[in-house]
Amino acid sequence: MKLYLINPSNPVVSIVNVKESRWNRYRVWKPLSLMVLAGLTPKDWEVSIVDENLGVPDYISMPLPNLVGITAFTSQANRAYEVAAHFRNLGIPVVMGGI
Repeated sequence: MKLYLINPSNPVVSIVNVKESRWNRYRVWKPLSLMVLAGLTPKDWEVSIVDENLGVPDYISMPLPNLVGITAFTSQANRAYEVAAHFRNLGIPVVMGGI
């Protein structure tokens, strides 16, 4: 089984925004909830954590997972729904939490 755990890009605190302004008080928060879920996932599953704040991958060229988990803050909601729709349109179950 292949599982993608995704932290969608955040327009408020992306790594690009933080790097562009040295006076920016925002910080990029690591998706700790996804790391906990990865640790609780059965050992025979292949888990990939995708943090879009470090760069948005080309999901079309990636191998298809069996399940996708997405976490999001309110500021990430629109992107989270876009990512979820992409995988749902491929018939892949999506579980979303946060917001």
